[in-house]
Amino acid sequence: MMKWFSLLIFLFSGISMADLPTDFWRLRYDERGLPLIDIKIDNKYHTLMLDTGSGEGMHLYKHSIEKLVANPSLKATHESPRKLIDVSGGENNVSVWKINRLLISNIPFDNVEVVGFKPWGLTIGGEQPINEVLGRGMFHNRLVMMDFKNDRLQMLEHLPADINNWSSYPLEKTKSGLRITAYMGNTPLHLIVDTAASHSILFSNRLPVGTLFLGCRAIDPESSNSECRVTKINLIDEKGKFRDDLVIVPNGLTPKELDFDGLLGMNFMRYHQVIIDMRKSVFYINR
Repeated sequence: MMKWFSLLIFLFSGISMADLPTDFWRLRYDERGLPLIDIKIDNKYHTLMLDTGSGEGMHLYKHSIEKLVANPSLKATHESPRKLIDVSGGENNVSVWKINRLLISNIPFDNVEVVGFKPWGLTIGGEQPINEVLGRGMFHNRLVMMDFKNDRLQMLEHLPADINNWSSYPLEKTKSGLRITAYMGNTPLHLIVDTAASHSILFSNRLPVGTLFLGCRAIDPESSNSECRVTKINLIDEKGKFRDDLVIVPNGLTPKELDFDGLLGMNFMRYHQVIIDMRKSVFYINR
């Protein structure tokens, strides 16, 4: 069975941790290959899912937020509640707090947005996410390396010296997230870069007419072909180099108001070094 396919499915795992070095955080992965970060926030340990599909800074449980905002030195302010819409069309109204300055495992962050955590997203098998979340909102105007080769997350001051050897793709910042353009034939498809999706997906009602499908074994040899539909997309980097990627096409329709056609998930990024330049809106990957 396809036990590995997960979109926004989170697993909790408590571990004993030492303080992390000041320049990076260690990454580890759940059984579906989704990245987890064990960090220290205001002297409390947390396990957070790294989710670039979320525009907020952190999604924390109510009791975690209450402990944070009770600390007067953090200068937390209560903002207006916010409505979040996920890829399945589900809506959540969440509380919002802004923290003036927060030290997270020895790395300082200013103007941190913290929202209440509620399970959300498209799930397979009816499971619900239970991990708190670290979203891309933490990386506003930053250069962040998600090193899935060496399993660490690092804030960079400059691009690596060998960056010309990396593939780069322009990103578009939208309300829904960081959009990257892929193609199916001559048809452009807009995908949200989402580290909380185990596999890339395309919504079935966004596919061009005549799309050809493969069986599930194209992605997982141990599954049966009838468990999912798979198709192929192309990504073209800024040097004009093509790269094919296999994507899953879930059954069912997605809301028309979504301004994207699918997700670029961890199967595209896992085991590689990825840099997202939030200042210049560029996605780099070193293969």
